[in-house]
Amino acid sequence: MATGKDIKEIYDMMKTVCQETSKLMIVINDMMESEGFKAVSGGSVMWDRSSHFRSPDYWLPYFLQRVFAKGGNLNKGIGINVIFDGSMHGIENTIPFLTCGLLESEKDKLNKSNELYVAGWRDDEEVVKTEDGKLCVTNFSETGISTTTYYLPIDILNDQDKVHKYIIKPLINLYRGQFDDAKNMISDVAIGLEEIVGQGD
Repeated sequence: MATGKDIKEIYDMMKTVCQETSKLMIVINDMMESEGFKAVSGGSVMWDRSSHFRSPDYWLPYFLQRVFAKGGNLNKGIGINVIFDGSMHGIENTIPFLTCGLLESEKDKLNKSNELYVAGWRDDEEVVKTEDGKLCVTNFSETGISTTTYYLPIDILNDQDKVHKYIIKPLINLYRGQFDDAKNMISDVAIGLEEIVGQGD
């Protein structure tokens, strides 16, 4: 086991990561609200965590998510999902990344979204994926939800202008059905699964 001093330094770094990610989420939330979008889940950004002593992997905030809807239409929205560690649900990421995307539901109102969490990387018989450049459309037959998403490395979002340029504007274009415009906005910065799992080095 690490020394007490090492443990404290690691803990402080983890706390800094949480604080910095909170600032990012606040900026995204405020920009979305200024565009007329409201979060569908209040202030919550996490679920599927544990306080049980036998589940330490679930103590940490391994992901964070915000889904936004506009004008009372709760069957269509846009959202972001930050993944620090996807290994518990099927992706061995080597870098933290954001999934940004459009969500459309045939059945239920949007809420927290497992579909946004796994969009673009889940592979099974209940999922149909098609790729168009850096955009990926994923249809989830069991829930009737479809997503149109792209991935960003978290470390490029180091100022508000980049957040607006690479998250807010492209997401609003996706919401409006302007897919080519969204694709052009993120073509130079969006990454693929190969880079996320460390095979694009």
